[in-house]
Amino acid sequence: MKRKLFRAAISAITAVGFLVLPNACSQVKLYPWENREAPATTTDAVLCYGGSHHRTPFLWDRERLAPYVTYVDKEGREHWLFDGFIFLEFQDTNRPDKALYTFETGHLRDMGVAAGKAQWQELIDYYFTKGNGVEALEDVVKEAEGRLGKAPQKRRVIMVLPDPVIHQHYIDTTSTTTYWGALDGRQLDFSKNEDRIAACKWFIDQVRAKFAKGDYEHVDLAGFYWLREIVTRPVDTEFSYHLTRSDIMLPHIAEYLHSLNYTFNWIPYYGSRGYDVWQTFGFDQVYLQPNYYWKPQNDMDTVCDQIDRLGVGMELEFEPTLLNAREGSEAFRARFRDYIKYARQRGIYGRQPFAYYHGTNGFYDLSASDDPADRELFDELCQFIINNPLRRQ
Repeated sequence: MKRKLFRAAISAITAVGFLVLPNACSQVKLYPWENREAPATTTDAVLCYGGSHHRTPFLWDRERLAPYVTYVDKEGREHWLFDGFIFLEFQDTNRPDKALYTFETGHLRDMGVAAGKAQWQELIDYYFTKGNGVEALEDVVKEAEGRLGKAPQKRRVIMVLPDPVIHQHYIDTTSTTTYWGALDGRQLDFSKNEDRIAACKWFIDQVRAKFAKGDYEHVDLAGFYWLREIVTRPVDTEFSYHLTRSDIMLPHIAEYLHSLNYTFNWIPYYGSRGYDVWQTFGFDQVYLQPNYYWKPQNDMDTVCDQIDRLGVGMELEFEPTLLNAREGSEAFRARFRDYIKYARQRGIYGRQPFAYYHGTNGFYDLSASDDPADRELFDELCQFIINNPLRRQ
């Protein structure tokens, strides 16, 4: 059904005169894992931020990833936990060279510049560093299968896709649009939509090639995640200073991903621009951020109404602020439990997939805590995940 919606969206965009790239998906050779009968989807995908030098810890190694792969319940029984791992980053700060880069429009503020080709490659290399990211996940799943037997499915890897910001200083429309780098001997110009799409396709292909070199047996490259949480369109005139015209780009990126049998994933925030017409951009798995954890004025019934109307999943959100040792944590734990309560009461649980935001290391911190209040909440969360009715469908 989603593919039909996507094809209809492409036809509509072409009809109104948006950019069309002829033969954009021709002559593409599939890797063995891409010859799948259906897209590899997830029921419970966790966001794993990494690559920026300010992150503590910096690496996603085996020890850090282990609590995300399996869970041992109160009776000592071990279970498979998250089935999806969204590897992403939106900036790179605290670098040894003192530079500041961003991978999307909106986080530059008055400092730093948009990441170029070299920084996009650094981000790819980070997640494929030996003993880190994809390889570490492969090793952890392999070790777990030695204890539990073969997993119901390979753990799904969903890789970030940076936003090709038009201007090097996005808020300064006089700054250069040719900062990113060259492809095939030609300097790309991000004032041209076809060049921005070409950069995204290059990134996708670099990730595919890296994954192929790993020869992984226990993890699957399932899709890509569009980093920016809004989609700007011509009607967004009040935001014209940082328009990326992603409404033009995204259908063509989605077309390319679909030709390779990948899903296109997105997690807009509640009320963001474009979230209410997500199908027209070619997305497959979409989750809505309620933002209730930080903004309790966001009525959860209204959020759930939007999820029902749009036919999307929900993001469950928390940070280490809910740990019992933190001041004011009781209110945060109560709000997080509200996510679970509303997901159950409103029938989202068992009907739509979930994504899980936990800051840089919130889930690991919760799993490692020996505080009784934290252990209780950790068990509640893990039981919610392992008993997700979607896993039995």
